[in-house]
Amino acid sequence: MEFENIQYLYLLAVIPVLLVLYYLLLRWRKKSIQSIGDSSLVMQMMSRYSMKRKTLKFVLLCLALISFAIALANIRMGSKREKVKAEGSEVIICFDVSRSMLAEDVKPDRLTRAKILASQIIEKLEGNKIALIVFAGKSYVQMPLTVDTRAALMYLNTVNTDMVQVQGTDIVAALENAQTTFANGTEESNINKKNKAVIIITDGENHDSDALQMATKMAANNIKIITVGVGSTAGAPIPVKAGSNTSDFKKDGDGNIILTKMNEGMLREMAVSGGGIYVNLEQGRTAVNDIEKEIASLEKDEANQFEYTDYAYHFQLFLAIGIFLLALEFFISDRRAGWFSRFNIFEEGGNDA
Repeated sequence: MEFENIQYLYLLAVIPVLLVLYYLLLRWRKKSIQSIGDSSLVMQMMSRYSMKRKTLKFVLLCLALISFAIALANIRMGSKREKVKAEGSEVIICFDVSRSMLAEDVKPDRLTRAKILASQIIEKLEGNKIALIVFAGKSYVQMPLTVDTRAALMYLNTVNTDMVQVQGTDIVAALENAQTTFANGTEESNINKKNKAVIIITDGENHDSDALQMATKMAANNIKIITVGVGSTAGAPIPVKAGSNTSDFKKDGDGNIILTKMNEGMLREMAVSGGGIYVNLEQGRTAVNDIEKEIASLEKDEANQFEYTDYAYHFQLFLAIGIFLLALEFFISDRRAGWFSRFNIFEEGGNDA
């Protein structure tokens, strides 16, 4: 059992505050009655007033609030395992997380725009196996090959420039990691199939000169290379962030502001060497559609069977309970009604102050 939006459970912190306030209200009321005169006489004058009913309404409101908080948190229990058959290709997205991706020559910045484009690509490639690799001066597998696009989007959402401490844009390291990921996640019968592609999303800056040779080698092993250029060829300074604000720009040893420029020429050459295509981030939906067509041209795995898990959500139950409690509170009067008092539900005597 777990909660999808656990932050809404913080609403429960209001309950103790309400209890304290209600207790203070009771004390204030008692002192007010005592200040008027004899308590029993005052209560007889307030014969239709019911403190028990008020307390019951307060408890119902608290329980309703608890139910709504749990409903908003969207409790999900257990997991449902299903088997699905899918025919698709194998795609690894190599995502550049170097500091140069913070440059703002595309708005709001390269990293944010690249993540939006990557999410659109992942959604288009539903049904294919997808993996995610992040790289800067080193590369790491963020998510192995899976058909679970929701997991891929979740991992993509966590991508940031602090994930890899070694700075740089080591595309060769990312490609080598992609090759290993294919080897580990591909069934032996599909190793030689032309069903694999690597999508490199980067500004291409500070690339290793061996990147073109690596792309050629991978193409010879039936792995297509698709490059996505991020940024402008005119370049932009690299912000130094203090929280969410820009406090300065990255400078070289002489104190000059460094400009980071997209290496579009190299990315085009890599795509040609890797037998794929080059697209620019600024092409937006057109770039996504071109990549989708390129992936669609790959061979497909034959009816591979995958398992994935899904949750059963139960927010409806708690929403219904909350609405019921709220309705019950609404219809209960805090004063004794003549006809209702005959049922004596609250067993009220004379003084319930």
